[in-house]
Formats: sequence, C-alpha cells, structure tokens
Amino acid sequence: MSDIQGFGSGPISPQNRQLYEQDYKRGVDLFQRALGEYAKAEEPHKKEAFKQVMDNALHCLNESARGLKRQDLLQQTSKIEHDYQAYQSHAEDPEKTQLTSDLDQANKFIS
Repeated sequence: MSDIQGFGSGPISPQNRQLYEQDYKRGVDLFQRALGEYAKAEEPHKKEAFKQVMDNALHCLNESARGLKRQDLLQQTSKIEHDYQAYQSHAEDPEKTQLTSDLDQANKFIS
C-alpha cells in the first residue's frame, strides 16, 4: 500500500492511517447509536445529551477524514453533516432514513 498524499504536507504513516480509520469507524458507530437513542428519547435533556454526542462524533468524523487526506470521506462526511442539519430542523423519518443511509455508506468507505 502506498502512502496517500494531497491535502496536507506529505504522506501519512501506516500507523497514523490505522488510527484515523479506527477513529472514523468509532465516530460513525457512536453517531449511529446516539441517533437511535435521540429518536427514542422524550425528555428534552436526554435529547440534548444525545445531540451533543452526535455533534462530537461529527467533529471526529471530520477530523479523521482530514487526517486520512481522503476526499471521498470528506464528501461523505459533508453529506452526513447536511442531512444531520436537516434532521435537526425537521426530526422526521425521511431525514433520519437519509442520515442513517449516509452513515452506513461512510462505514463502507473504511471497511
């Protein structure tokens, strides 16, 4: 496997690549679990706690995609962010379905 170059300065080491990939996978998993719990939560304070988890997971996804210097992950993370904002505005099933689909697709990029 060759080193990836492009967005930052120089290639990333195989160890760093593995760490970024693990972080990205964990971020997707955490986001998915928080999204499921957010949808079930009825109390506002619980919804806010799950929203904060999703916000943090999204930040992790962005940082990991940048660290991996992968345009495909950056684009997928941008789709997740866009659909997450739509879901936050409407909190309806179509937006949740699209967001879930985006997260599943992101998982496939790393698998």
